[in-house]
Amino acid sequence: MILTKYQEKLSTIPPPGCGCHPALLGVANLGIMAGLPEQKIFEDIRAAIPRGERRLPDREISDTIKKAIFDKEKNATTWQYIPQKSTSVINDGKSKLKWLLEQAKISEEVDLWESSPIRLDWTPQEDTARFLSAMFASDDLVFIGEHLELGVIGHNIRTVKEWIEYFNNGGTIAPFIIINPLNGKPAEKKSGEGITYRGDANVLTFRHCMAEFDNLNREDQIRFWAAVNLPVVCLVDTGGKSIHGWIDIQKLIGVNTYDDWQHDIEHKLYEQGLVPLGVDPACKNPARLSRLPGHYRTEKNNYQRILWLANKGVTQ
Repeated sequence: MILTKYQEKLSTIPPPGCGCHPALLGVANLGIMAGLPEQKIFEDIRAAIPRGERRLPDREISDTIKKAIFDKEKNATTWQYIPQKSTSVINDGKSKLKWLLEQAKISEEVDLWESSPIRLDWTPQEDTARFLSAMFASDDLVFIGEHLELGVIGHNIRTVKEWIEYFNNGGTIAPFIIINPLNGKPAEKKSGEGITYRGDANVLTFRHCMAEFDNLNREDQIRFWAAVNLPVVCLVDTGGKSIHGWIDIQKLIGVNTYDDWQHDIEHKLYEQGLVPLGVDPACKNPARLSRLPGHYRTEKNNYQRILWLANKGVTQ
């Protein structure tokens, strides 16, 4: 994927004097990410630069490649999330968001991918099993299904071990997953009309919350997740315009009950912090649906996939 983008960028380098130099850094970044030797990148760039008003000196190309190498090493060591024990009230969300975006050192998907603590060196089709193993324990009960379908134990609510076996045997990967493990017990719906197995009252362990933006362009979404000071464990490409960020709330503050969730996550983290920054306010419940990596969205002609992953796996 990165090598293809590298070749595409090479073919679109403008002539010197017409925006050539900024374009070279993008090519060099991709070349370094693809693991190409420095000399190979230099030769490719030199051959790809069209004639312009002046001949670009070899030193400018070499300096650009060295900058790409430096930036890669710098990003790999400085993009860290520091767990917080409290959340302050954000009164001016627009200004705070603007400040956050200006702090980010990453704005492109390839840089995000390269900075992932866990190397994403597998195909999108392998994402589902990798994701489930990283985010849940093998005996966790997890809902995977369509947006509005009822939760049924043994059908769309299974243990992670059962789900992985199902997918490894060719089972269809549904588009959505509930972000927290379920207890497998019936609970009254919030409407009071019947029971459910996949609602907020069915959550067994309050492990994750999820956040996304509806009105922020993709580059700024990447900038946000690169700069925000939260214990993010996974970033998921929805196959559309959004990125879903999974946050490990146990590294933020201990949440053991639904009352804890309402006070510390729904009220403090979301209403006082994330929502003023522009995060979708509908994301704040513990049985929230997120897009499941590995599902192919036919209407978008694109996979839902992992963009960045920090979790090595949940302790059994």
